[in-house]
Amino acid sequence: MWSTKKKKQQISVFDVTNRIRGLILDAQLEDAHELSLLLGCSALSEDVKEREEEESDKRVAKISYLIPLLFAQVHVLAEGSVKYQKENVPKELGDIPNEMWVESQKMMEQVSLSVLLGSVSQLIDMGLLEIPRKHK
Repeated sequence: MWSTKKKKQQISVFDVTNRIRGLILDAQLEDAHELSLLLGCSALSEDVKEREEEESDKRVAKISYLIPLLFAQVHVLAEGSVKYQKENVPKELGDIPNEMWVESQKMMEQVSLSVLLGSVSQLIDMGLLEIPRKHK
């Protein structure tokens, strides 16, 4: 009897750490290699680092047409979150300076956009999402 089920693909620690490193690089974070080390990825030679960065740049370039939309979504969510927080600050915290709210919103935007860039790029690279033909 023939089985039509595909054999489950084994995922190694190497695969996971490569995806973690790819996510961090695709997120366009400063000090991405140092951050990947902190998260358990192995150290890379300068040549391999450069090659990994070039591959990441190619992956991110494939989704560059999405960046304005992603940023708009991130901005709206961060702005709404900060407005909600401002309206619901516990009285015991007192008056929080406007600069703190501005910086909080900026940080939310930066983190959210980085996560979206890295995630979408990695999902496409894994074949779980496809880029429409007109954007290839």
